[in-house]
Amino acid sequence: MNQNPPIDPGPPPTRRYLRVQELARLRDVMFAPRRPVRGLYAGRHASRQRGHCVEFNDYREYTPGDEVGDIDWKAYGRSDRLYIKLFEHQADMTVNLLIDASASMGFTGLQGAGVLGLAQPWIKWLKGSIAAQDPENPSRDDKRASKYDQACLMAGAIAFLTVRQRDRVGFAVAQGGPGQTISPKAIEPRGGFAHLDHVLRSMERVKPVGRAHLGKTLQTLGRTTARRSLLVLFTDLMEDRDAVLKALNDFTSRGNEAIVFHILHEDELRLPDMAETVFIDSETGRRVRMNVRDVRQGYHDRIARHTDEWQRALTACGIDYKLVSTGTHYHEALRDYLFTRAARA
Repeated sequence: MNQNPPIDPGPPPTRRYLRVQELARLRDVMFAPRRPVRGLYAGRHASRQRGHCVEFNDYREYTPGDEVGDIDWKAYGRSDRLYIKLFEHQADMTVNLLIDASASMGFTGLQGAGVLGLAQPWIKWLKGSIAAQDPENPSRDDKRASKYDQACLMAGAIAFLTVRQRDRVGFAVAQGGPGQTISPKAIEPRGGFAHLDHVLRSMERVKPVGRAHLGKTLQTLGRTTARRSLLVLFTDLMEDRDAVLKALNDFTSRGNEAIVFHILHEDELRLPDMAETVFIDSETGRRVRMNVRDVRQGYHDRIARHTDEWQRALTACGIDYKLVSTGTHYHEALRDYLFTRAARA
């Protein structure tokens, strides 16, 4: 039994998807499940476990949202810092981060060499992805984030919040063909800042290519998740809706929770101002030439219907949905969602 407040080793050094200088913005943010969880170690979440003996286990630094009654005021008097007492029947939370790493997630906008998450051809709105090239200006320097970058920035922040709370976080990417979507690209859930650094390094090594096969990926992840957990999915949802919804329903029916961040590039949500353009499918290489002015209104109607249908379908299944544009800073998108989630809890 540890009678002294623990020494916090601190976050890992600055990485591409977790910048230490930005962590202050997350100081007043917490990430918690809505449902009680069943855990193995001391944590901060109410558990369904009950018993006559609820013994003191450890200390943890106070974070906004903790019960004031759990603060150890004697420890505060000694250290001038707020610590809360952890007890045996408070359980940890497991968060599994799943990022769509298909080719369409590499899109960085008209100025980049990435791909635009549309269908092949656009009018049919099937799964797939298309890159836009402006014949009048085919090579323009692009420094904007891709959809995959935006997903990793948000996932990195959630991973930090999770380990800061002494909970466990796992990471996987959806990429490749059937049967090759999870293993060996999954990292088992663990806690601690050393593990967080491992997760962040893994994110940096991934290059968005191929297809996600998201439905099969979710099925595989569901079979390997042995305990109640929280799944956070980052994807552009250029997938078969029925397959994804069935897999998510199977996952949540076993007592898990799921959150879907629908990541789209700002150029996908609103077509850039350009004339005749060649759209190239990122996964098949198929090319379609069209005048953007002729399809602009129809496209905007279609993309609005596409996002609305996903939101309604996921919400009907009890799954949180949040549309995120690459034009929105990831801190703003994450804080907006978390405060909304906390208000609904």
